[in-house]
Amino acid sequence: MIWQRLSPIWQACIIQAWEAYCHNSLPHGAVIVDENGNIVAHGRNRIRELEGEGRQFARNRLAHAEINALLDLDWKAVNVYSCELYSTVEPCLMCTGAVRMAHMKEIHYACNDSGAGGTTLIDKTPFFKDGDIHLHGPHDEELLVILMALQVEATLSQRHPNPDAWINQLARDVPRGKALGYKLFENGLVVRAHEEGRDAAYVIDLIHDQLAVLA
Repeated sequence: MIWQRLSPIWQACIIQAWEAYCHNSLPHGAVIVDENGNIVAHGRNRIRELEGEGRQFARNRLAHAEINALLDLDWKAVNVYSCELYSTVEPCLMCTGAVRMAHMKEIHYACNDSGAGGTTLIDKTPFFKDGDIHLHGPHDEELLVILMALQVEATLSQRHPNPDAWINQLARDVPRGKALGYKLFENGLVVRAHEEGRDAAYVIDLIHDQLAVLA
């Protein structure tokens, strides 16, 4: 199963993403690690949650996973300059800017976002160029498709306005993820997993199995 071959860092990101899904927000999760690879902050998309944790945002459009991970970070306890951000999805314009403002230099993401991804900013202005940010992603082809499928399914099952237009932008470069997401929406497997209280490992392996059938 794919879950067992993922690193603990990526597993932690995906756990956050699944928690976001289970709270009716987009399935985006992020963690920050220190120079030793220890996870020192977590964040998830909380745009539809009523309350955040600690200083994290909730119930507004700024409550993205990466922003909440940055807010969760104890800036006095770590060397922020040597920290690295991991996110299930390519950071948007706002989140990429926040990482630059935090003076982090490494961004890892598992799934690109052709609609709202903002990492193209890093070579567009002197401020971003001076930040010398290094991008690492997408992480793994199968994981890319799986996480894209989960986003597509969430967009449909959570009844986003004009979902097809948004999905066409989001998944433009990942057609298998788009097709799998529509399939998951139609068969209801992800919604059922949520209703049954399944964990992130179960869901990722479930979607991986559906990907094999789709292929």
